[in-house]
Amino acid sequence: MLACILMLSNSLHAKMVLVKLPVGVEGILETPVGVTQKAVLLLHGWNADMNEVGNLYGDLAGLLAQRGIASFRINFSGEGARTGYVVTSTFDSRVGEADAALQFLKGKFPNASLGVQGYSLGGLTAMGLVGRYPDTFKTMVLWAAAAQMHIAGDAAYDAATRKAMKEGRAVYKDWTDITLTRAFISGFVGVNVESNLARYTGALLTIRGDQDFLPRRDADWLRLAPTDDKAFILMGGADHLFHVLDETQPGYSERLLSSTVNWFDRTL
Repeated sequence: MLACILMLSNSLHAKMVLVKLPVGVEGILETPVGVTQKAVLLLHGWNADMNEVGNLYGDLAGLLAQRGIASFRINFSGEGARTGYVVTSTFDSRVGEADAALQFLKGKFPNASLGVQGYSLGGLTAMGLVGRYPDTFKTMVLWAAAAQMHIAGDAAYDAATRKAMKEGRAVYKDWTDITLTRAFISGFVGVNVESNLARYTGALLTIRGDQDFLPRRDADWLRLAPTDDKAFILMGGADHLFHVLDETQPGYSERLLSSTVNWFDRTL
């Protein structure tokens, strides 16, 4: 299955291995010391990378390993610094690459209980993936998840999307210059992943800050999910990034990680 496997490092609690999947994306498999029958797939947000903003996924993987839980995190293609922030990813490409990562994880741990974690657009991707496999994951966690690829109320983003659809590409100025392409924008038109939750059979936790710029759809998602094991944590004062880059407010990201690890530890 693998084009390349490279050992990165060993630590007291975990072993990290760099994996290159046949679809061309790279990821890090982090496994705890000893035998494990629990594993989580970590799906990053828009224009991030496998370690996520502020190394949130790197830290999460380490904490999961301390609880005896393996994890696999990947870099989605067509996004981020890897492409010079020229965005060509689509809903189908993201879900397809997540699917490939899932198949790798199932091959590595064929008898494991599986979980999935999605942040922002990674949350949309996770909901898309459970639409393909509604019975595969025992549990799912969504951080500040998106229901669609749109930045509501951002006139600059709206203008860039219109120009990209007309001319093929356009620059959107955010934390850096991001080039939107027609393929990217059209690749998310009409996508509806929320309905997948009505068929999803596992446990569900959603976490969002009350200062998040994305629409708050979490209560609706919990109503859709048939499980009784579901919860929504609304974190007062937290923004979309849970202040992970703000050293003066470390408590938000620490609570985010703690709540997530405890959830996976209990529900896997």
